[in-house]
Amino acid sequence: MNKIACFLIAAVAVTAAPPAADAQVYPERIRVDTRHRGDGYQRRSGDREEQTERTSKTVRIGASGELDVANIAGDITISRGSGADATIEVVKTARAGTVDGAKSMLDAVQVDIVERAGRAEVRSRYPSPDGSRRNLNVQVSYTITAPVNTRVTAKSVSGNIKINDIKGDVSAESVSGDVRIGGSGRVGIAKSVSGSVEVADTQIDGTLEAGSVSGDVLLRRVSARRIDSNSVSGAVTMEDVQCERIDAQSISGLVALSGPLAKGGRYALKSHSGEVTVAVSGSTGFELEASSFSGQVRSDLPITTHGVDTGRRQRTLSGSYGDGSAILELTTFSGNVVISKR
Repeated sequence: MNKIACFLIAAVAVTAAPPAADAQVYPERIRVDTRHRGDGYQRRSGDREEQTERTSKTVRIGASGELDVANIAGDITISRGSGADATIEVVKTARAGTVDGAKSMLDAVQVDIVERAGRAEVRSRYPSPDGSRRNLNVQVSYTITAPVNTRVTAKSVSGNIKINDIKGDVSAESVSGDVRIGGSGRVGIAKSVSGSVEVADTQIDGTLEAGSVSGDVLLRRVSARRIDSNSVSGAVTMEDVQCERIDAQSISGLVALSGPLAKGGRYALKSHSGEVTVAVSGSTGFELEASSFSGQVRSDLPITTHGVDTGRRQRTLSGSYGDGSAILELTTFSGNVVISKR
């Protein structure tokens, strides 16, 4: 949890300090929408006045530039555009008991966009000294299109992050929100504290770190050299994954892997109170070390055993399948371990 706290503090701090005045590029105001409800409707419990401001700005970062977005409250959506420009659309929404109150909150929260030497920084800036929301009910949502090879870093304290079809280096982290990355080329980090994480249709040359504290982690059709994936109270599911080394674990959820094994690959899957399952495809064999303290170990594949317990329930299994060129280490405390052919 220390890492979680550090990330939260860093995400807030980075939004607090405004950039240098000579480097700022402020978005142009496009439209302000006001929704006013009659007094009879206002008196109903839970209803509030709402003010919305929409702005847009285009910045030139080049075909392989860098985009860094940090938000406090609100979603971040980044997708592939064309040319050498990034277009940043901003929607600020404020809610309060009165129209004037909502307008005041809307004006208090600023968006800073800094453009310099192929890099654009986007920050939501709240007026409190530490950059936090305090008593301001204001959300800032970003919808951004960027060149396909842009290097993207996106962080949000309270909001979802969605990145699609960006082939540059990608890193996305949220404290309270889901993280979704699809069709990207070099995803390094995809993490959330209280949301789910999904990475799909992605080829990665290096290491993918994907994790959540209280949400599920789903990797689909992902190819990487190494995957480190974990959840505390959610499931870790890896479907159609190709990787040379996987370390995946969950405290109270399922850990599942399906796909081909690499010759010489190493796969360590662990859960404390969840099931561990592996469904292998292809012709690569493996050496197996599997155990469960209070569950069962079952293999639908013919394992040449090195040793197996003789109890009423099979709780350990050590052996090899096929050429034995990969290594499977499967462990759970109170769940079952299941190995099958896909």
